[in-house]
Amino acid sequence: MRRVILLAVLGLLVPGAAQCADTGEAGVRAAFMQYDKGWRDFDTNEVLATLAPDIEWTNSVGIRLHGTEEMRRLLNHLFKDASFRAGKPGPLTIHAIRMLGPDAAVVSSSEATFNQVDTRTGKPVPDQHTNELSVMEKRDGHWLIVNDLTSDESHGI
Repeated sequence: MRRVILLAVLGLLVPGAAQCADTGEAGVRAAFMQYDKGWRDFDTNEVLATLAPDIEWTNSVGIRLHGTEEMRRLLNHLFKDASFRAGKPGPLTIHAIRMLGPDAAVVSSSEATFNQVDTRTGKPVPDQHTNELSVMEKRDGHWLIVNDLTSDESHGI
């Protein structure tokens, strides 16, 4: 209730403030949380539902994919891999959601992954701390990820 009153007061004091209050941030957050849930549940269709058909996706080792069909192939492979599935994600932290306009946003997030296993050697992988930067666009009323870049923090630097 206090927030509504504050927004109403700001709307009276600051020209244009009432229009700025409805930023779409809640929709962006919900779509990004769906994306994260898909990864945690190893659910290809859930992840793909949050991606634009022309997604540009780059992971921490430099694999670059373009489009949902390339993403589908990768996700189907990863989600069946026992070594990948052994990893347990820590909590997701959304550091910032920056609204670039009514239909564009950037999400900065991070999380850690524990207990992952190297597929080639079968040995445990050190805990991974991953940062992610996702560009989202509102298309036909739905927030979709159009560009995604992940980077793992380096060990020993």
